[in-house]
Amino acid sequence: MAVISALYVALTYLIAPIAYGPIQFRVSEALVILVAARRHLILFVPVGCVVANLLSPYAGVWDLVFMPIMSTVGALPLFILGRRLLLVTSWFYGLVTGLSVAFMISIVEKSGFLVLALSITTSQVIIMTAGWLFFSGYLMLFEAGGGRRDRDGPPAA
Repeated sequence: MAVISALYVALTYLIAPIAYGPIQFRVSEALVILVAARRHLILFVPVGCVVANLLSPYAGVWDLVFMPIMSTVGALPLFILGRRLLLVTSWFYGLVTGLSVAFMISIVEKSGFLVLALSITTSQVIIMTAGWLFFSGYLMLFEAGGGRRDRDGPPAA
């Protein structure tokens, strides 16, 4: 969990100019898909979010309390369903976090929610789709190579 949290934070900081704000493309979000394969990683979601958001221009109660909670809520279907419906649960995460970030920024910046929601949610869904493509291929290779099956759920379909 610590390694994935650190990787999430490092990737977010690496792309900091586009990881925060109304035009956001936080590629580190794709790591959340790992929760479906290793359910104990659900704990990295709020931890990684809090640490990564410490450098956010919006750092405060919204970014350090509200967003970790909403990110965890968005990741719950990945946790509950495991690898079943992986793309759909990934999109659910993108939708929940995209709308939550848009809500937060619209309040903090006193700007229009709909434009922010469209922009941020679209980027989140794109990132989660790319993450799904990458991790689905990785998980299939892992399974085909005789790797250990996930004890938390069924093998990947």
